[in-house]
Amino acid sequence: MLQTSYLVVGKGHIGLASALYLSAQGYTVYLFSRRHSIVAKTKTIHSIGAVSPGSYPVAACSNNLDELAALNGGQLPLNVLICCRGQDIEPYARILAKYINPQMNVLVLCASRFAGWVFCKVLTRLGIAEAQLPAVADVNNTPFVSRGNTEDQVRISTLTNKFFVAAQNRTMTNRIVVAYEAVFSNLCPAASVLEINLNKVNDIIHLPLLLVSLARWESGEDYNIYHKVGARTVGLIDHLDGDRMAVGEALGVLNLIDIKSHYQIAYGTKGPSLYEHMQQLGAYSSTTLCNPHHRYLVEDLPYGCFPLQVLARLAGVETPFLDSCITIGSKFLDIPLPWTAEFLELERQLLSQEL
Repeated sequence: MLQTSYLVVGKGHIGLASALYLSAQGYTVYLFSRRHSIVAKTKTIHSIGAVSPGSYPVAACSNNLDELAALNGGQLPLNVLICCRGQDIEPYARILAKYINPQMNVLVLCASRFAGWVFCKVLTRLGIAEAQLPAVADVNNTPFVSRGNTEDQVRISTLTNKFFVAAQNRTMTNRIVVAYEAVFSNLCPAASVLEINLNKVNDIIHLPLLLVSLARWESGEDYNIYHKVGARTVGLIDHLDGDRMAVGEALGVLNLIDIKSHYQIAYGTKGPSLYEHMQQLGAYSSTTLCNPHHRYLVEDLPYGCFPLQVLARLAGVETPFLDSCITIGSKFLDIPLPWTAEFLELERQLLSQEL
């Protein structure tokens, strides 16, 4: 199997953008999703953004993984990008398990904390020995800012300046970097999986903004969560980020990135306040919420903020603002919070020694 072929798993806007971005650079791309897509018929993805505008081919798109493997001698490409929400990690791990081999390099583009960790745990629970696992890397951010328009059209507005990755150990992380640095020149290695997952901030940004506009969200209004957001509202994000930083410091994570530095590193924004940084990100002008299943709540609360609370409990850190956000959000949403310490198989000693 040629290293220049890639399997992209998931056809949300990140999956489409990843497939398009790879194809635009001349790589052979296979696209898998559990749902049928028009791309299966046209084998084409259209880009209307500033990055890689035009139409680009995929070798095949299918909701049947066996069909894609059959095109490659019964195997999958060694380089796999999983682009999904946290709730999709377990199903995708079960689907991919049949074709997993230790030579694979899996990059998990998911905003949920411990998505790559969960992917590995599901594989081991299915009977795959740890020594037979592929290199599986979490990221703290996506390589680009993208928006989906239709099921075969996506807009990549800009590349992030830097995003960070870490796999199960340093050797695995280096493997991921070697496998993907030619594709993503903005990719940088991080020291540990724990560092990566504590430096994810999507939930930190999204949940406070959504909680202060729940009436609009519940009514089904199509609105931009960032429109006319004020400095005091942004201050709520700062409070939540303070809890995140306290957890990281208690766990001894050295390379913690506060939220203002996140904007500066990823997008090149400037200014003394978080409010000023957020005002400079043009991509926010086109962000809308229009359905009750939007990921800003159904992903960011149970798979982002709740695992952070799990870490806080293990570290013995009080997180009053985080706890309040989870309490209000979970009462409103009324969904289970499945990624407990027991499910994640996390304990304080493990955090300090292996992550």
